[in-house]
Amino acid sequence: MPAKPKPRQPLSRERIVDTAIALVDAEGLDALTMRRLGAELGMDPMAVYYYLPNKAALLDAVVEAVMAEIDLGVDNPSKPAEERLVRAAKAYAEVLVRHRNALPLLLVRGPATPAALAPVELMVAILRCGGISPEHAVAGMHVLTAAVRGYAAIIANEMADPDQRDTEALVALASPEQFPYLSEAAARPRQDTQAAFEFGLGAIASGLLGAGRTKPRSDGADEIVVDPA
Repeated sequence: MPAKPKPRQPLSRERIVDTAIALVDAEGLDALTMRRLGAELGMDPMAVYYYLPNKAALLDAVVEAVMAEIDLGVDNPSKPAEERLVRAAKAYAEVLVRHRNALPLLLVRGPATPAALAPVELMVAILRCGGISPEHAVAGMHVLTAAVRGYAAIIANEMADPDQRDTEALVALASPEQFPYLSEAAARPRQDTQAAFEFGLGAIASGLLGAGRTKPRSDGADEIVVDPA
């Protein structure tokens, strides 16, 4: 007797988004069309619109799902703010590297749902707990996330082309006299990208927390106290 066909998996918003992310991870953002998504789901593309009304909603859902993968449990409020910031940034970086093909989407579409905003709230909260004013906390969050996205882009390029030559080596070969400091760095063993990233994160976090502190004023507002250094 012929084998019975496997029952079709029911369609759901979660299944649609998971399939969309898997498609982006495997083939890039250009592959994510409603027609292709429908084919991957084994459904008429029009069925997707019942759960997500348009392509913009689908893209927002992808951003939400990627951001929701960030492990907020790495935060430990008992630790110094600088260490907490580095941990939060590294957790964000791990997710972006895992979904590096979605990085261009996250650059142009910010978080637009509560689940996507949760990691942003954590980073701003850490900066506020470190004594930074609300305005500087938001600015600091943007600086840190920009560093994380830049790192993820570097990793993506390295994974796409493992044999690419780093800038320092190219400069040293071109003109050591013109670029003495880069040539000096190129002569040393190349630093691991992850180690360089963590060094940069620590420096940024330390700088942000040291640049300005706040203390409550009698009117309930925050007064920024700038370190004399």
